[in-house]
Formats: sequence, structure tokens, C-alpha cells
Amino acid sequence: MKKSLIIFTFLLTFSYVNAQENKFAVKRASNAVSFISSEMDLTDEQTQFIEKTLYTKYAENGLKVKGNNLSQEEKKAVYSKAAAATRKLLRQEFSKEEVMSIIKLERQSFKK
Repeated sequence: MKKSLIIFTFLLTFSYVNAQENKFAVKRASNAVSFISSEMDLTDEQTQFIEKTLYTKYAENGLKVKGNNLSQEEKKAVYSKAAAATRKLLRQEFSKEEVMSIIKLERQSFKK
């Protein structure tokens, strides 16, 4: 009984922390996509694809970086790997020039 209570408490805590990170990822992806779609002519499917891709990127980065006491170089490696994977996913749907525009607009959305 004691073990099950400890496990339940751990899972509840983990799900709460995970939900907090997801809120951040949802907000950041949503802001980036709204900025990107205002600058580019995209279909609804393309907009949803970008939002899903960016959400996944932000959520996974948060899980890998937050609370793991990584050095700046290790964080940079995580972000670099995620950026490369994101570009690869975006290339499935968009041309190279469009992907570069999306990445550029995504970075600009952080400043706003």
C-alpha cells in the first residue's frame, strides 16, 4: 500500500510538471505559427503541420533540458539537434526556401 501511494504521488507530480511544460510549448508554438502564417501564404493543413512540428520541438527540448543540470554546451547540442530534426520534418512538406523562411520567421516571433 505504501509503495503504491509513493508511485501514485510520483506519477501525479510528473504529470503536473509535464502539463506545465506543455502549456509553454503550446503558447510558444501558437505564437510562432500565427506570426509565420501572417507573413506567408499557407493552407490550413500546412499551418497545422508547422504548429505540430514546432510544438513537438519545444516540448521535447523542455523535457531534455529542464531539471537535468546541463551545461551551456550540452543545451546548445540539444537545441541544435532539435533544429536539424525540425528542418528535416519541414522539408517533407515545404521547399528548402520555404523552410528557411519559416525558420527565419520563427526566430523573429521570439522577439515579439
